[in-house]
Amino acid sequence: MLIGKSVMLNCKQKTKGYSLIELVITITLTSIVIVLFYSYMSQQQLRSVSPVIQVKAAQLAQAYLEEISLKRYDENSPAGNAQRCNSPAAAACSAALGNEGETRALFDDIDDFNGLNESPPRDALDNIRSGFTGFSVSATVTYAGGDFGLAAQDMKRVELTVTTPEGTPFVFSQYKGNF
Repeated sequence: MLIGKSVMLNCKQKTKGYSLIELVITITLTSIVIVLFYSYMSQQQLRSVSPVIQVKAAQLAQAYLEEISLKRYDENSPAGNAQRCNSPAAAACSAALGNEGETRALFDDIDDFNGLNESPPRDALDNIRSGFTGFSVSATVTYAGGDFGLAAQDMKRVELTVTTPEGTPFVFSQYKGNF
């Protein structure tokens, strides 16, 4: 009798495992999920680099604007801006904005930076700035006293455009007064 029961038990056992169709469907679905996951992650990784580049652009702009703000207001302003140009006891402010023939290392007043276009970016001594490969910087200086209800030559506006290696321009500006 024991032999008969063991035969019956063996017949009732179901075979365990996957059929070929189930395996193909599982592999296909897994492949689709993996492709979607990696596509999503690659887009996120591209976006994660952007903030780093934006911070570098801001650092570069800050370095340039700091350098510019330390210069004299005008070519005719005395060193240290002790007197304002256009004041009764001082020389008149220069009529034209721009470089008076100086090289980058010899820029001595704000409007020398008017028309500046550097790629790669350079420091105050005309050396290439390390760590900013692919960036470019351009500057425009204009009289802006009218923005504050002053005479035009009493204020200058410096507009600095930093372009990232991706080609995204960031515009920064600052004002400096003739006082």
